[in-house]
Amino acid sequence: MHAGPARTPSAVHDFDFLVGTWSTRQRRLRKRLQDCDKWEEFSATSTVQRLPGGVANFDTLVAEAWRPGWVGMSWRVFNPATNLWSIHWVTNEGGGIDAETGRLDPPVVGRFDGDEGLFEGDDQIDGRPIRVRYRWTRRGPDAARWEQAFSIDAGRTWEVNWVMEFERMKSVAVVPMEAPLAVDGDSGVVELRQYTLHPGRRDELIELFDREFVETQEAQGVAVMGQFRDLDVAERFVWLRGFPDMEHRAGSLAAFYDGPVWQRHRDAANATMVDSDDVRLLRPAWPGAGIAMHGRLRPTGAVRMALPGVLAVFVFTLRETAEPELLRRCRDSVGPALVRGAAEVLGWYVTETAPNNFPRLPVRQGEQVLVGFAMFAGPDTLQALLGSPAWARDVVSPLNRWLAGPPQCLRLAATARSALHG
Repeated sequence: MHAGPARTPSAVHDFDFLVGTWSTRQRRLRKRLQDCDKWEEFSATSTVQRLPGGVANFDTLVAEAWRPGWVGMSWRVFNPATNLWSIHWVTNEGGGIDAETGRLDPPVVGRFDGDEGLFEGDDQIDGRPIRVRYRWTRRGPDAARWEQAFSIDAGRTWEVNWVMEFERMKSVAVVPMEAPLAVDGDSGVVELRQYTLHPGRRDELIELFDREFVETQEAQGVAVMGQFRDLDVAERFVWLRGFPDMEHRAGSLAAFYDGPVWQRHRDAANATMVDSDDVRLLRPAWPGAGIAMHGRLRPTGAVRMALPGVLAVFVFTLRETAEPELLRRCRDSVGPALVRGAAEVLGWYVTETAPNNFPRLPVRQGEQVLVGFAMFAGPDTLQALLGSPAWARDVVSPLNRWLAGPPQCLRLAATARSALHG
């Protein structure tokens, strides 16, 4: 049997070893590409953190004894299509950023082979084109070496001009960029909440929500599943929260809305809103059809990076309560059609028919819906499906005889602290 060519392993974990806080010994040429042989030596602290999503990380380099107030920063991004890392270097004094265009200088690109990592790219120094090389050497879990070199002859010869020796500082705790959800079990009841906001105030509400209303709701047993910007309506904020059942819903909501956090911030939150009553009360369409939250991680702290993916919420308004044949079609035909359209199907829900047991918060009454949640890599991938013949043929048509009108699709982008994201 022919085994075929060996597959190159993914480089996505190349920099996992570097996460943490390090003391570093620095040697740096005082002048570059000027035949200088005088080096300056100093110590610095480097802190490396992985960003949500697993394909990016950054570090900060602080050397107070050498240059008070100066901070250097590396920004590393992994491209799964090429299996390579791109690394940018900037400083808080403007290094690494073109003063005329505001653009980042070109990155160095590469990956590790075993314990050796090689990254190269083109750049300029004093208007002269150069080749830049970073070389990383892993020396077990607690030591590493980095060096930078420049070449003016397309890589035939190199001048090493900066060397860092890393030693891990084990006594320093690293704040995780992501943390497990406080409530990550299955939700038998889910609220799909759509808020219409005053113009220009969506980011204000999102900042307040992500800071004050996530962990404090989960402390009362509420699963805060995801928070989103509507890509098609600038004044719309959409979020999902879940409960084990209707009984728990009533108790948890009373505890939160009567509690000190909501009482302290409710006026600020309500001031951003025109309408908060567009709420659908849902339950999983069949056993196991709900969105799985177990094992998901939520970004923590002052995270402000855009999260990947676009969540599509397909709302099918029904003539009557969902019947078994409709759900079978949904499970056996529509779900696979979405997967063929490059979607990750997250869950299917129908209207929860039990009365609203927390009347302080209205929900939509007298409507029966089937709601599907699917994650796409980006808006273009979702739009390609919606604009294709497959959408009408393989998604809408199998459900058509149960529908009371055309389906609605919400295109949603996760906020910085949403547990649901690509």
